[in-house]
Amino acid sequence: MTEENKEFIDAYIFMTYENMLKTLEKGRLKVLFPEECNDPFEFMSAPPTKLPDGYTSFDNNYLRKEYGFLSFSKTYKSPTMWAHYADNHKGCCVHFRFPALPEQNSQCRILAPQTNPSYEYRRLLIEHEGDHFFPIQNAETKEITNYVILWNVLYQKERAKFDGILSGYTVYGNQAEFRINYVFCTKDESWGYEQEQRIIIPTLFPTEVEDNLIFVRGFNPYIKSVMLGMHCPYSEGLTQSLINAFTLGEKNGTKITYSSKKCDCISVSRVKPTSNTFEVISDEHEDFLKFLNEKGK
Repeated sequence: MTEENKEFIDAYIFMTYENMLKTLEKGRLKVLFPEECNDPFEFMSAPPTKLPDGYTSFDNNYLRKEYGFLSFSKTYKSPTMWAHYADNHKGCCVHFRFPALPEQNSQCRILAPQTNPSYEYRRLLIEHEGDHFFPIQNAETKEITNYVILWNVLYQKERAKFDGILSGYTVYGNQAEFRINYVFCTKDESWGYEQEQRIIIPTLFPTEVEDNLIFVRGFNPYIKSVMLGMHCPYSEGLTQSLINAFTLGEKNGTKITYSSKKCDCISVSRVKPTSNTFEVISDEHEDFLKFLNEKGK
C-alpha cells in the first residue's frame, strides 16, 4: 500500500468556543491524559491474570503516566457529543481533513489473537512534532520514518489484558501492518456513541508545555472548518473574522495584515436540527464536504 492510494478522511473535535480560538491562535492541540478524561478506565487494563499461553499479564499503570492521546470523532452530528464536549451546544466542533491511506483491518497478535477482535486503523500521511509512537528505522538506510496512526476505538464489555508489549508491525513488500495493545484503544460499550478515533502520543519528553498542560503541533494545518453549536452566542461573521485574524493575519501591535489568499480561509457555519431525526446538521458544511470530495482534496 503506497501513497498512490491516498484519500482524505474527516475527523472532528468538540470543544468550547474559547478553546477553539486558543487552538487556532496558538496553532496547536492539547494532549489528553487518561487521568483527566471523563472515563476513569482510560488505558486501564484488566487485573493481572494468567493468559492462554501460560504467561501472566502485567499491570499497566505506567502507561497512564507516559502516554497521552488526541481524541477525534467520526461524526459532528451527535447532539450528545455537543452536550458533553462542546459546552452544552454553546461551543464548537472543529473539522480536520487528513490525507491518509485506506483503512486497514488488523488483529493484535500479542494476546491470544484467535480470541481477540480485529480493529481498524488508518495511517495518516502527516507528521507531528515531538516523539512518535511508531518511529521505524529502515534496516538498510538507517533512515527513521515517523508513522502517525489513527486508531478506531473498540467498544466491548470487558477490559483488555496487558502483557507488557505496547505495539508491533509487520512489513509485507511495500505494505506495513501496524498493531497496538488493546489497552490503548478499548472502551466500554456505553461509550459507543462517541465514534471515537485516537492518536497515541508519547509524553515523557514533551516539546511544548504551558500552564501545566502539554501541547502538540502539526495537526492544525489540516483544519478545514469550524461549526458553531445551536446555542453558541457568537455569530458566524464574528467567528470568521477572528479565525481569519488568527490563522491568516500577521499581527504588529493592534494592526493585522494579510498575505494569504481568501481561499485559505477556514469555513465557519452553524449546526441546526435535522428535519426528522435527533441529529444536528450544517447544510453549509455538507456542501463544503461535497466540494472537497469533488476536487479531491
